[in-house]
Parts: sequence; C-alpha cells; structure tokens
Amino acid sequence: MIEFPFKKSLSKNLGEIAKPIIPVTIVGLRRSVQVSMLLDSGADISLLPYAIGKAIGLKVDLDRRREVHGVGEGGVAYILSDVTLKIGEYETLARVGWALIEEVPPILGRLDIFRQFSIEFRELEDRIVIKRENKRG
Repeated sequence: MIEFPFKKSLSKNLGEIAKPIIPVTIVGLRRSVQVSMLLDSGADISLLPYAIGKAIGLKVDLDRRREVHGVGEGGVAYILSDVTLKIGEYETLARVGWALIEEVPPILGRLDIFRQFSIEFRELEDRIVIKRENKRG
C-alpha cells in the first residue's frame, strides 16, 4: 500500500483546492521521465502531453490516431500507446493516450489502472491510498 497527499493549488475561481496529483515514472525505450499526474476517476484513458511521449521514445503512427473528448466542444488527437508506469513501488503496463499536442495535463485515467489497483480518494484526510490488486477477468 502506498499513500500520496493531495497537492494544494490556487484556483482563480475557487480559491485553494486540493487535487489528487501523484508522482508517476513513465518508462520508455529512450529514457524514463517522472511526471506529476492528476489521478482522474472520471477519465476513460490516461493522457500524456506530446513532449513526454517524444522524450520516452514513442513514435508517431497516424494510422493509429484517435480522438478523445472531455469537457467543452474540442477534441484531442492522440495515439494509444503501451507504456510501463511506476507508481511508488508498483510497476504496471498500461495503455495511454499520447496527445499530439502539448496543451493537455498529464492524466492518470481508468483504462488499465483502475482494474489493477484499489484506489481510495480520502477527501477528509487530503490523501490517496493505492493498493495493488490481483488481475480480474
């Protein structure tokens, strides 16, 4: 079991807000990069900005291009890529959307992550608790 405190940040409209942002090491063919990622239970997939994917050695293959939509009208083009993620002492293979633009936050979403880990958002304690789970069918 590993725990991470929420990161406090200042919002223009809401004042101080605590966010579930955790350190994740993304392992690539070229190199590994540590990134602070928003742990988002509402996101279908994890998402990486373009520069991070480029830094770890991902290759652009436009035949595999897809698009994801979030809040608002615009979509974000991405390439679904397999990467190894290290979260604390845990290491796992996961599919992530490598955004073809820079203007996206690093997001740790549900695909592959929420089936491998038990994740508790402990709002009253301002922390996240993550435990490795056995793979379920």
